[in-house]
Amino acid sequence: MHGPGRRWFGAMRPDGRLWGALLLAAVAAWRWTGAAWRRVLASPEAKALWEWAQPAGAVARRLWAWALRARVAAASASTWRREIGLMLGAYGAYVLIRGIWGGSLAVGRENAAEIVGIERSLGIDIEPALQRVFLHHGLGMPFWNGLYVGSQVLVLPLTLVLVYRCARAAYPFARNLVLLSWTGGVIWYAVQPVAPPRLAGLDYVDTVSSQTFVQLDSWFVQLFYNPVAAMPSLHVGMAPVVGWALWRLTRSPWTRGIGLAYPVLVTVAVVVTGNHFLLDVAGGLVVVLPAAAISCLICSSRYLEPAPAREVVISARPRA
Repeated sequence: MHGPGRRWFGAMRPDGRLWGALLLAAVAAWRWTGAAWRRVLASPEAKALWEWAQPAGAVARRLWAWALRARVAAASASTWRREIGLMLGAYGAYVLIRGIWGGSLAVGRENAAEIVGIERSLGIDIEPALQRVFLHHGLGMPFWNGLYVGSQVLVLPLTLVLVYRCARAAYPFARNLVLLSWTGGVIWYAVQPVAPPRLAGLDYVDTVSSQTFVQLDSWFVQLFYNPVAAMPSLHVGMAPVVGWALWRLTRSPWTRGIGLAYPVLVTVAVVVTGNHFLLDVAGGLVVVLPAAAISCLICSSRYLEPAPAREVVISARPRA
């Protein structure tokens, strides 16, 4: 090839000759079949399809615009009243789904027996022995009982409040991570109710009820949570939110170390108190990891940068 054509092909990438040949073949095919295509497009069927597609396209454009507005809202922090209302709405959905598809204790025990069978086949059914070791040797059971109760009731809400007040730009990521993990867990509870080890009729001790003032089996406490919602463990699923906040939004080595250790501590707490199997812990990770990825896509990278040190009030460094 000589002249301008050679220069045009030479300016392309190494596979440019192939793409150029394909382009020429496509132009030639269109010229040979153009008349047939014009007859098809001029047919009554094609006109009817076009008339149907116009309103459908308008609906699609409206849905796309709504999705863009929803993404902008999800990537930003609203007023504190709206944020509280959003969290209360999520909890209300949890209560509603629990009331409709909560599952019975009998079904929960059957599913728990299946989980125990899987763990035994994998050789990871160590929960009873681990609890006995902690109980017989007194390895800080008051701490583990308190951590189990407080991690969801106190630590997680307090973390969200502090992030909202002290690092507002990072709050949408934390909030979306909580809501997405919560949604995944609630759907899982409805599909597969699982009784916790302490209610599964196995060799476990309900240490929270026997060693603290919180009676997990009382009618009052069960008004606020689902007793057959062991899989997945949202205690473990929510723990990375606290760990992320301490690691990303503080400068102190102590608080960052606590952030790294917090999910591990919560994992130990839910197992030794007889409230979750190891597979429940794995289920919590299955829920939180996709939720974190989706929250990252929604919020974009600028929301994940560490806040300036002057904006952070969380610190474990003692004053002089």
